[in-house]
Amino acid sequence: MSNLSMEARIELETRDLKPNEVKELFLDNCRASSIEGLTDKYEELELLSMINLGLTSLKGFPAYPKLRSLEISDNKLTGELEYLKGCPNIASLKICNNRIADISALEPLKILANLSSLDLIECPIAEGEKYRDNVFAALPQLTFLDGIDREGNAEPDSDEDYELDEEDEDVDSEEEGDEEDDEEDEEDDEEDDEEEEEDEKEEEGVAAEIDQNGTENGKAEAVIPDEDSQPAAKRAKLDTEDSNGVPDSAAVES
Repeated sequence: MSNLSMEARIELETRDLKPNEVKELFLDNCRASSIEGLTDKYEELELLSMINLGLTSLKGFPAYPKLRSLEISDNKLTGELEYLKGCPNIASLKICNNRIADISALEPLKILANLSSLDLIECPIAEGEKYRDNVFAALPQLTFLDGIDREGNAEPDSDEDYELDEEDEDVDSEEEGDEEDDEEDEEDDEEDDEEEEEDEKEEEGVAAEIDQNGTENGKAEAVIPDEDSQPAAKRAKLDTEDSNGVPDSAAVES
């Protein structure tokens, strides 16, 4: 769509709508150096975005009494903001990365009584000394300049707040992840403890079985003693009886 003319892009964006049904219109990245095809028939328009068109002039900008948000960043505008006088209800105006160089270029914005938020980031004027003080002094109706108020507080729903919200969500996600990891570690520890208890019980059972078997074997040995455990005199007598069939004393008498 970047090769489309502004007029062709408007036709494309509104092809299925009646003019009074168009409340938002996004013409970003089409090609135009001036206002082309944009007419006051879109009287219900509340939001208009014309970022990076190559605009050098706002001459012929239509009157949109209900327009509240206008984005014309990344163009080549040096001023001519007086052409916005037909849009008295603009509350948010973004002119970032244009060629606005001095405070006089902003003077026409004084008639926009509802203008509460103005963005001039990356414009030459933003590099000047006391830039914020001068802009707030020139446009007393402003509440926010570049997303920050006079006290340094971020504008609600601004990019700054959005970035902070994303960081908070990341922190919350990390904390939730840590909690889940801790719970899993606790479960693993409990399982390890249970396995250790089972191993100990099994070892105790094996030891008891060994002790019992040892005791039974000891009893058996006590009932049937081994010949080597007999006294020497008795073993000699038994040996004699086995060899002669009679005791030693009978052999001597004969």
